[in-house]
Amino acid sequence: MDKNIEIIKNDFGFFEVRNKPTKEYLNNYYKNKYYQLDKGNYQKTYSNEEMNYINNGIKLKLHAIKNIVDLPQNFSLLDVGCGEGWVLNYFSQLSQNIIGIDFSISGIKNHNKHCEKFFIEGDIEEIIADFKKKNRTFDIIWLDNVLEHVLSPIDILNNLYSLSHKNTILVIEVPNDFSILQNYAYENKFIDSQFWIVYPDHLSYFNKEGLINITNYCNWSKELLISDFPIDFNLLNNTSNYISDKTKGKDAHLQRILIHNLMFNTKNIDSIMQFYSSLANLGLGRQIIGFFKAK
Repeated sequence: MDKNIEIIKNDFGFFEVRNKPTKEYLNNYYKNKYYQLDKGNYQKTYSNEEMNYINNGIKLKLHAIKNIVDLPQNFSLLDVGCGEGWVLNYFSQLSQNIIGIDFSISGIKNHNKHCEKFFIEGDIEEIIADFKKKNRTFDIIWLDNVLEHVLSPIDILNNLYSLSHKNTILVIEVPNDFSILQNYAYENKFIDSQFWIVYPDHLSYFNKEGLINITNYCNWSKELLISDFPIDFNLLNNTSNYISDKTKGKDAHLQRILIHNLMFNTKNIDSIMQFYSSLANLGLGRQIIGFFKAK
């Protein structure tokens, strides 16, 4: 981490960069790093196991949503920062009333070209503002690994609230950073750096309390919190520590995929939900996934 970057704990209880970059700087950074067809940031191919892992994760989230609200037959979905379009691909089989927005179409073109008809390219904040002017609302708003990147999480949460109705569900997924396990691993020398601090990619570093507090402040009520597979358990085993030994990363990721998919092979999705909910309550798991209803 750059020693000039100061990370503070804010009033909501999560960590953030004190002196954030300008919007112009971030726009240029992301255009150069993430969104060019020839940059190779997005993975070019996925194995069958990886595709099952992706789709099982979406399936779990949809199961959670259906446990909270009754979705209309042709429900509407807004995927903010839709990336490669896997969520659009999954939901296109259930509804045609879906929209994905992102800064670049390159991920969609590479992996889900058939979803281009659901896609709007451009500045995410400007597109949301346009929806607001047109009084658009959505049944599901999907915010997957976006909130940690934005300059003002409050602004985007407030603006998305303006696109909600009384039964709208907001799905937020963010990295679980400065977690009890990460802090333990760092303090006890299993790792020699706070590897989760990635500037300027991540400007906010969420935990479960902080995510609940900031969403509540922006008029979103927590309905459910789960985590994902706890890949960071590997950090406490010297033979599988993928931070101290980068060559272990591929095997750790494969283990995560295989175990997650094996759980889904049991067809007991409610027990899977309970497992990940318990992990989240303990502050464990690499990601936090929250389901929020508009107040």
